[in-house]
Formats: sequence, C-alpha cells, structure tokens
Amino acid sequence: MFKSSLIVMLINMLSRILGLIREIVIAAFFGATGHTDAYFASSRIANFFTTLLGEGSLGTAFIPIYNEIKEENNLERANSFVFNLTNLIVSFSFTISLFTALFSDFTLKYILKFKDAEMIATASILLKIMSFYLVFISVSGLISSLLNNYGKFYISTLVGVVFNLTIIIGALLTKNSLGIYGLGISFLLSGLFQVLIQLPSFLKILKTYKFTFDYKDKYVKKFFLLMIPTLVGIFGYQINELVDTAFAGSLKLGTISAINYASRLYLLPIGVFAISLSVVIFPDLSKSVLKKNNELFKTTIERGMNLLAILIIPSSLGLIYYSREIITLLFNRGKFTLESVELTSEILEIYAIGLIFFSTIHLLTRAHYANKDRKLPVISSLIAITINIFLDFLLYKKFTHRGLTFATTFSALVNYLILLISLKARYSNVSLLKYFKFIIISLLNSIICIFVIEKIINISNKNLEIIIKLFMFIILYFAILSLKYIKDKKEILDR
Repeated sequence: MFKSSLIVMLINMLSRILGLIREIVIAAFFGATGHTDAYFASSRIANFFTTLLGEGSLGTAFIPIYNEIKEENNLERANSFVFNLTNLIVSFSFTISLFTALFSDFTLKYILKFKDAEMIATASILLKIMSFYLVFISVSGLISSLLNNYGKFYISTLVGVVFNLTIIIGALLTKNSLGIYGLGISFLLSGLFQVLIQLPSFLKILKTYKFTFDYKDKYVKKFFLLMIPTLVGIFGYQINELVDTAFAGSLKLGTISAINYASRLYLLPIGVFAISLSVVIFPDLSKSVLKKNNELFKTTIERGMNLLAILIIPSSLGLIYYSREIITLLFNRGKFTLESVELTSEILEIYAIGLIFFSTIHLLTRAHYANKDRKLPVISSLIAITINIFLDFLLYKKFTHRGLTFATTFSALVNYLILLISLKARYSNVSLLKYFKFIIISLLNSIICIFVIEKIINISNKNLEIIIKLFMFIILYFAILSLKYIKDKKEILDR
C-alpha cells in the first residue's frame, strides 16, 4: 500500500504543480479580462460533472459491482458489464454535452446572469467547444476505475498531468493564432488525451471491445442506483459553496479571493495525500467486503488512517504556524497587499486546524462505499452542510471571514465524527486507539520540529528563510519519526 500510495501522491503532486504553472501561463498570456472570465466560466460549466466522475467518485460504484459480477458469475460477464456501461455513459454524456452546446447562450444570459455582450459571445463559442469534454472525461473516469481495480494506479493518476500539460502547450502554440479559443480547444483535446493514455491498458485487460447497449442489465441499473446518493451529495456541496460565496460577498472586498487563495493551499495536502490514498486502498476495501474478510478490511483501513495521520498532521501544523510566511512568499507582490496577506493567513490558519477532518472524511467515505453503504455518507454530508449554512448565517456579521471559515471547519468535524463512529460501530475490531496514538505522536513530533527549527534558523531574507524552514521541517519530522517514535512502522508501510 505504501509504495503504491507514494507513487500516486508524487504524480498527484506533479499534476498540482503543473496546474499552478497552467494558471501562471494563462495569466501571463491573457491577463484578467473579459476573455479570461469567459474561458473560466465556460470551463466551470463544462467541468460541472467532473467532481462526480473524477477523483475516484465513479469508481466507488463501479468497482464493488464489477468485483461482485466476477465473484458471482465470471470475467466474461464482468467485462460485458464494462462494455454496456461505457457505451451507455458515452450516449448519456454526449446528449448532455449537445444540450449544453445548443443552450449555451441561454445558460450564460439567464442562469449565470452575464450582462456583457462581448463576453457572452466569446463564452458561448467556448462553451460550444468545451461542453464535449464531458464525453471524454466520463469515459476516462470509467477506464480509471477499471485500471485502479487491477492495481494500475500510476497510469490512471497521470490524467491530471496530461490535462495540465495539454493546456500549457496549447496556450504556448495558439496564443497568437487562436487567442482565447486556443485554450478552449486545448481543454477539449486534454479530455481526448486522457482517454488515449489509458486506452492500451484498458483494452489489454478486456482483450476486446463490444458495442452493446442493454438498458435492462440489472447490474447497470444497480450502478446508477448506487450513483444517486453520490450525486445528491455533490449537488448539496455545490449549494453549500454557493451559500458560502454569497455570505463572503457581503463582507469587505477581497474576502472571496482570500478564501480562494487559502483554499488552494489547504486543499493541496488533501489532494496529494488523502485523495491519492483513498483511491489506492478502495479496491482492497471493496474486495475484503466482497470476500467477507473483516480482518483484511480492518488492516487496510487502519493502515490507511494511520498513514494519513502521519502525513496530514505535520501539514496542518506547518500551515498553521507558518501561514503568514507562506502566504507572503507565494502571493505578496503586485496588488496583493500586506492587508491581503493578513486576511488570507487568518483564513488559512482556521482551515488548517480542520485538515485532519477534511482529509479523513475522504477515507471514511470510501470505507462506507466499499460496504455499499451510500446513505450514511450522504446523510452525514447533508447534516454537515446544514450546520455550515446555519453557522454562516449566525457568525458572518460578528466574526466576518473567521466566522465563515470556522463554520466550514466545524461542519467538517461533525461529518468526520459521524463517519468515524459509524465505522467503529460496524467494525468493532478497528483500533481507533492506535489511530489517535499516531495523531498524538505526529502532533508532538511536529511541535518539536518547529521548536528546533525556530531556534537554529534565522536569516535576514525572510522568503529564503521560510523555504529553508519548510524544507528542514520535512526532513527533521521524518527523521525523528523513523528513529524515535514508530517502532511498529511496518504495520503502516507494508502492503
């Protein structure tokens, strides 16, 4: 598990670095104009379903059913399910894309309420091009799920790298000839390339491909029924995001931007560690449930949670203690003032406190999905969203941005506790005591590292100082961890 998780994490980290470079390239070539607004609005609409189909979400329904068919029938029947489902998803996503393209003007004018005629015209053309990205990303998501089930995590994880590289190269090649439309075409092509990079491995597993369309297949029906709770949860999340933005918009100028900047930073360890780890261990969790092997399930989820604690706790402490320095290093230039630094760092500190909750939710949700329990994660998520919205309303006037950020963090704690208690109730042999031991060990280790670093490093160039401090923090943390604290580290690292 450790080796697979580490490589997936490294690929995810590369993808996120390329994503940052992608944003820098777009900003350098096109600035912040009506054209870029049109591009980002179009990409947001085109990307609407990628949360459902990306980050392993589709696999949470596909993998258990695929393994169930193999167990109850045979490989040929399981592959028949793959053919059928792929063809149906292509048909469905193409229909959605076609409607999005045909009604692009209506969407921009009456749903997003755009007023500027030039921006609407530009965005409409871009949306017509980019809407068909959904077809490719749907197929890519299904292929990734199958590859993950067979342990081919590295190929499926590379899709993020392909996405970012395609847009970066496309921007470089077309900025003078096609302008902003070159970005739209690159966006669409990135979806095609995500499919193509996985296709050889996909066909190698299936041996052949059949264009079958059986709407009455009981397993296809079961798949879509399993996806409904996930869809409900995602729509709830979208509403939550909208409400958060509305409250933030009523505060002083710059609050929405500060929340976005802080979110980019606290989501980095979640994307690199939590999502990567969740994707890697989900097939094992699913197979252990199918084989009714409670001991394998216990071992897998314990190792996942312990490893996540070791990785997330230092990330959390680092972001809390060095929030101001990190924000200054990354953003304090141009129109990003010291006041903006202060605002963003305050938000980041509160988000970082809840990092262990945000991260572990991904793992616990996958554990429930492996048990074909989709109702509880959705109910838990909706409870958390309701609490978040209530606290937003209660706190935003008096505590401004701190109130909004606290509401998000506290609601994540509630979600985390519900899922954790439910997991323990279902699997009483899962050791939460050992998990909390790793949290405490990681916390103490992080505090010691920060104390030592603050004592020995003092450089006049503050940007250079924070880079060295963070680098030393990572080295010292894992050095102490391996030498002093974790005698039973094989329990975590062994697959």
